[in-house]
Amino acid sequence: MTVTSSFWVSVDPANPGQFFACCGLLELADRLWPGAEGWFASEGTVFHITCGPNSLQQLLASLADARAESVTAFSPSGLAIPEIWRPLRIVFRTTPVAEIQLDAWVTIALDKGVAVARPNSPWNFWSGQQKPFGIWTALQQEFRRQLMSLTADKLSDVFALKLFQEKGRFGFDAGPAWNSLDVGFSPNEQGIEVESSPAIELLAAIGLQRLRPKMNDNRSEFSYQTWDTAVSVEIAAATAAGGFDVGRSRRFFGTVVQRGQFAALGRARAFSGGELG
Repeated sequence: MTVTSSFWVSVDPANPGQFFACCGLLELADRLWPGAEGWFASEGTVFHITCGPNSLQQLLASLADARAESVTAFSPSGLAIPEIWRPLRIVFRTTPVAEIQLDAWVTIALDKGVAVARPNSPWNFWSGQQKPFGIWTALQQEFRRQLMSLTADKLSDVFALKLFQEKGRFGFDAGPAWNSLDVGFSPNEQGIEVESSPAIELLAAIGLQRLRPKMNDNRSEFSYQTWDTAVSVEIAAATAAGGFDVGRSRRFFGTVVQRGQFAALGRARAFSGGELG
C-alpha cells in the first residue's frame, strides 16, 4: 500500500543529531496529531511524515511557540532534582493541549541506600552554569527568529539553519562536534563560537525521550538505524535502537566526543556489508 507523505525534511543520517531530530519530528507529530507515521527515503537522506492534512509549518510553529517549565522534583515521590539536571515539561499551545516531559539526562540512583537524582550518562553533555531550562529557552528564541525569516518552500531544509554559539547547546547536533586533540586547542576554552542548529538541538531533545540508540557498556559509543517503511512512533522506537528491522534499514555507529569542558554526539559511520563505512 502506498503511503502519502504530508511533508518531509532533508537529513544527513550520519549526523546523529539530525537522525534524532527526525525522531523528534515524528514524536511531536504524533503528540499533535495522533496516528502520525514516519520513514526514511532516498538512502536515508529524506525523512517523511504522514499525518493527514497537517503541515511541517504547523509543526515547527508549535515547537517555536511551546512553553517550557523546569521540573524541580520527581513525581509522585517528591525527590528533589538539582537544577543542572532538571527535566523540562514542554507544553504545546494546541487544541487540545499537548505536552511532553524531557528527562533523558537525569535518572534515580541509590547512594548508600538513599534514592538521589543523578545525571544519566551520556545525555548530560553540558556543565558549569548551563542548565536545561536556559539552554532550551535560548535555543527556542533563536529558532523562533529563524522560522520567521524562512519561506514555506525552504522549510524542508530547516536542519541546515545554523547559528554561531560559544555555549548554550545540548550537544546533540554533531555539526559542531570536534575533538580538541584533532584541532590542537579547545574552542570552548578559547571562547570561540561554533555553528549549530537550534532546530536539531530542540527536536533531538524531544526525539531522544523515546527513540534512543543502543549504547555500549561504557556508554561512549552507540548505534542506531533508519527504516524505510511508514511506522508509528512506538514501532520506530524499537527500530531505531536496532530491536528489529522494518523494511530496508541502514545502521550507523557513533561516539561521544569531548569539547573542552563539554561533551557531544560525534558524527557516525555507516555499517554496510560487514564493515564500517
